[in-house]
Amino acid sequence: MTSAHHVPTHLLIAAVLLLTGCGSTVPARIETIDGQDVEIATAGSGGAATVVFEAGLGDDWTSWDNVANQVAQHTQVFAYSRPGYGASSPATTPRNPRQIVKELRALLAYEGYTPPYILVGHSMGGTYMELFAKAYPDEVIGAVLVDPRHRDFLATCEAAALDNCGIPESLLETQAASAIAEYHAFPLASDEVRAAGMFGLCPVRVLTATNHPVSPAREMLWETMLGELAAEAANGQQVIVPGAGHYIQLDHPHAVVHAILEMLPTP
Repeated sequence: MTSAHHVPTHLLIAAVLLLTGCGSTVPARIETIDGQDVEIATAGSGGAATVVFEAGLGDDWTSWDNVANQVAQHTQVFAYSRPGYGASSPATTPRNPRQIVKELRALLAYEGYTPPYILVGHSMGGTYMELFAKAYPDEVIGAVLVDPRHRDFLATCEAAALDNCGIPESLLETQAASAIAEYHAFPLASDEVRAAGMFGLCPVRVLTATNHPVSPAREMLWETMLGELAAEAANGQQVIVPGAGHYIQLDHPHAVVHAILEMLPTP
């Protein structure tokens, strides 16, 4: 549910698997931590960094399966389903971005995945990874934000009276409780990100789709604001992915894989 015109992730994944002839490739498991189930998917070994994946609003970890499998040929990867998604237990804590980052860091530590990290996040998950990278720059050696939802996009879009700025309440109310809570808490990201500070010196790549089902003016605003986000990093770059829809990791997985692998330290 990462845009106003959401196609359920399981349908997107099914379509990709049908086209590629691939099945699920990254093994997933359930960990019970403090009485809560957490769905975790890990693969790969060695390498100088762990690549950590964060999904968008309403999505479990499986939207990363193809990309994570390719990256796992080079280093270890870690993906998970946030509370309320996939096989993870429902959320019992606030769903604001700062809390989500706190829980992700605790989960990584519990599972024995220590820095440095390359952070990869899609849509609102990209904003969570932006906050992670800015709040803990010493732990991060790279960030790939995949068509992230800019923290100030909703307010800017509504001020410009454009279409499809956010998710209609009629659609939102049909979604899982965790997704609703995250969406309503997302406006807190603006202040939380600013309080965290700036990106460190690590590379930041902001992959930007060009094929959203919106008006040209709204499309241009999205692209412009993601360019501004990339410019916040000393080593930032916006990467336009022509023809890609919002799920770049499904439409053009090679673009995401390439951006990640470029950040891996050389042996």
